[in-house]
Amino acid sequence: MASTVNITIEEHYYKPRTSQKLRLHNKEVVPERCDMSATRCPQRFGVAGKSRGTNRVIHSYKAGWIHARPSETQIGVSKRYAVQDRQEQSVERDINDWFFTETGQKSLVDAMELSSLSPELPTLLAEMGQQYDPDKLAQSMSQRPTYLTARALSIASSLGGVIGGILTDIASGSFEANAGKRAEQLRRTLAGLGPSFVKVGQALSSRPDLLPKPYLDCLASLQDRLDPFPTPVAMAVIEEELGCPVDQMYSSISEEPVAAASLGQVYKGVLRETGEEVAIKVQRPAIGEGIAVDMVLLRRLVKVIDARLDILSQPLVPLVDEFAGRLFGELDYVQEGKNCERFQELYSHVPRVRTPAIKRQATSRRVLTMEWIDGVKLTDKEAMTNAGLDVVDFVTVGVECTLRQLLEAGFFHADPHPGNLLATKGGDLVYLDFGMMSEAPPSARYAIIAHVVHLVNKDYLAMCYDYYTLDFMDPDVDTTPIAPALAAFFDEVLADSTVSRLNFRTLVDGLGGVLFQYPFRVPAYYALILRSLTVLEGLALSADKRYNLLGAAYPYVARRLLTDPAPELRSSLEDLILQNGRLRWNRLENLIREGSKSYDFDSSQIWTLAEWVLSDGGRPVRKPLANEIVRLVDSYISNAVRKSLVDRVGSEQAQKLVPETSEESEALERLSLLAPLISQGDDDLEGLLPSSNAVPGPRDIVSFMGRVRSSLQSADPQVRRLLQKPGMQDLIVDVQWGLVQHALARGIKLGAALTTP
Repeated sequence: MASTVNITIEEHYYKPRTSQKLRLHNKEVVPERCDMSATRCPQRFGVAGKSRGTNRVIHSYKAGWIHARPSETQIGVSKRYAVQDRQEQSVERDINDWFFTETGQKSLVDAMELSSLSPELPTLLAEMGQQYDPDKLAQSMSQRPTYLTARALSIASSLGGVIGGILTDIASGSFEANAGKRAEQLRRTLAGLGPSFVKVGQALSSRPDLLPKPYLDCLASLQDRLDPFPTPVAMAVIEEELGCPVDQMYSSISEEPVAAASLGQVYKGVLRETGEEVAIKVQRPAIGEGIAVDMVLLRRLVKVIDARLDILSQPLVPLVDEFAGRLFGELDYVQEGKNCERFQELYSHVPRVRTPAIKRQATSRRVLTMEWIDGVKLTDKEAMTNAGLDVVDFVTVGVECTLRQLLEAGFFHADPHPGNLLATKGGDLVYLDFGMMSEAPPSARYAIIAHVVHLVNKDYLAMCYDYYTLDFMDPDVDTTPIAPALAAFFDEVLADSTVSRLNFRTLVDGLGGVLFQYPFRVPAYYALILRSLTVLEGLALSADKRYNLLGAAYPYVARRLLTDPAPELRSSLEDLILQNGRLRWNRLENLIREGSKSYDFDSSQIWTLAEWVLSDGGRPVRKPLANEIVRLVDSYISNAVRKSLVDRVGSEQAQKLVPETSEESEALERLSLLAPLISQGDDDLEGLLPSSNAVPGPRDIVSFMGRVRSSLQSADPQVRRLLQKPGMQDLIVDVQWGLVQHALARGIKLGAALTTP
């Protein structure tokens, strides 16, 4: 009599309509009892069937696949199987068929991790992707103490040595000396613990507030190393998720995945309904269960660290919860499809940026079907060269798109590693994989630009105050002691350079050193955007060692400062172009020059800036602007008077009477650029100024300003509209009074000098 081993598997099965039996490791599996109806779906795939709503493969038959559609009342039914040792010969099957080889069967069972499934877990995983609830997840996992304990022991034994070594280093004062060795030890340990912890390490690599630079650099090299799971298993997942045979949805599909990662893998296929080539992303079986267990255990671990160790500037539990919520969101492919469509809606206006169209009819929680786009990875130098594509060009597109994501809508792609970016022969930069997205709050979008302006101004105290708005610091923490540390770093790196010429990685590393020394907490969105820009810069530097990311980003920032009417950005503009009540013409000109390089810069938007200057909000700028106009025009008058005096008193005496200042030539050059606007086509201001044979007095100035006003009234409609603004009248009065004062002072000086014997 054959021996029987009873195995209870919490899963939904059905009775096959054939007499075929499935052999698993030389044992036949025979259903004892079945409560579900079955639908036969003949096809050519020798794939494993699955019950809808679960993560476990059920059966595979050479002749076809049996697919069950359980009702709500059938969910959670436990089926008992008898595993019987039999001597009779099993059904003939092709020994080359993967599923029926012993290696294939073992791989399938290992991939399924059958013992780890709870009947409510698929629904719970879907809920976690929408709204992460650590307490609810922990309660569900607590029902399986044996599995949880085994995994906990594995994690503890692996991480315990690393954490113990770090604590020993801290106690002995050798933390910095051993940082490189410990970082490598941590990297190897996380890699060995599987996908969840690999992603933890990757997230930590962009957290300079938590780890010093040696750890950040080492963890940045962490990569997913999981092999692809068998194609028959992937086909089973597709059929279960889409509720129909594979060949009913797709007219063809690749035999092997074209790409694979820790969470899933991608096949190339053709959508039967439309004949379009598509990419089919299939989630790895059981990956959700593994992540659920790891997140419960990781949270328990950091909770202990928070309670007992005071070595970090912030609690770790909220960081783990934020990370876990994002990770579970990656497991929901329906949400990923929505993210992709939202990204396209928000940034479709950005030239040369493209996303694949989502095929909703062939998408579910664990299967995502999207448009297939032929492209080249930016890291494939040979393919890029053969296609005549320039990596730096595409990175520059990516930099502006990234800035728009962060600083406009705030919804941004948080995982733009090289595998998620493609260059097409048509010149488009294609974004892929929208599982990990993030959002920057509106207040932070403006604060980031303000922070850049304060850095340009080397206003380190203002940078310290920015950290409140950026949510880097609690309001009750005094940030002013940080200013000397910022000054020590930036004064050194900016000694022979400007901010726009800095290497972005150098900037991040330097700030990271400061962040690690003080009680900062870097918001998740900020850490993610730093990682995104660092990745892009790394791609460009691999092709051009002279590439400068900050320089590439400046045109966009300049355009925003010039044209965005938001009060926060107007304030930043004031900070940038004003110094001690004086207008910095060079910075204003640089803004216009660089801003015009941005693809959607519209010169007509400058009129919006002019309207703001003449409004109540622009009052702080108006007075310095009037003073600068007075300086420019008076430089022209002084130059004209000096020339007229040469014939009367000689060149040397004329220079003494009306000295030429160091700024005069610059002022004359700048005035020549403004003259066409004032005189409407007359490149020479002589017709608007007093006779060159006379020294202009107050009456001449008033007459001159009258002619300027008349000239402006016959100008373009935009100029005439500005003349109606109350602020324009204030500006003209201020300019006129300033010129009168200079004329009086000059007249008194010349009168005294020329009448003295």
